[in-house]
Amino acid sequence: MSGTRKLLLASAACAACAIALAASAATALAADLLTKKGPPPAPVAAPYSWTGFDVGVQAGYGWGNESDDLSATDFGVLSDHFDANGAIGGAHVGYDQQFGSLVLGVRGEFDASGMSGSITKTSSSGVCSFEGCAVSLSFRNTWQAFLLGRAGVAFDRLLVYATGGLAFGDDRESVTAKNFGSGDVWTGAQTNTLVGGAVGLGAEYAFDEHWRFGAEWRYVDFGKGDYSAASATGVPKVISYKAGFSENLALVDLSYRF
Repeated sequence: MSGTRKLLLASAACAACAIALAASAATALAADLLTKKGPPPAPVAAPYSWTGFDVGVQAGYGWGNESDDLSATDFGVLSDHFDANGAIGGAHVGYDQQFGSLVLGVRGEFDASGMSGSITKTSSSGVCSFEGCAVSLSFRNTWQAFLLGRAGVAFDRLLVYATGGLAFGDDRESVTAKNFGSGDVWTGAQTNTLVGGAVGLGAEYAFDEHWRFGAEWRYVDFGKGDYSAASATGVPKVISYKAGFSENLALVDLSYRF
């Protein structure tokens, strides 16, 4: 075999070895890159949507005062207001619509209420004459209802909002006045349905696609209604007055979104 032929065969053998080594290195590099890359990333969850109907329950406590104008009447005794408080609780239904991070909604709510208060005072003016008299006034509220709108900002599953709208509630006022000198007694007990307004601030958090928990502060002024007391003894006489109540409510609620 000539030297030239031997040289060509040796060169071909070296070229084949080089190609084999390059292919092996490329395969090892690709495997190494795949190992370092790891598994594909998990899919990103879609943002929470506040749009939809919801129903739920709420409970809380109210504190405020009864207000009246008895001191401006012939009774001339009471200080025109006294403390009232009590627990409330009930159910609600609502709807929210989300526009980007803005959420607008409406809610209807009905509550049973234990709000109540009373006051008793004595005086020597007005119908009490100089002998003096005692006047007692009590207040009781057994139900409340609300029709509210709300607007808030959503931070994914957290909603912070302001609310306001109409408030309805019953107000039972009972008054008794006795003149110590003449023995005359005036009594009156009536119940009115009052209509007023409410404003508040709150926040809700969505645990999952359906369940939400919320907390809210609400101020409510129910306005005033007309009441009267009539004498049961002595000269017949009717004394008319106005009375109503306002309150602060601290509420928590649990809602289910459809």
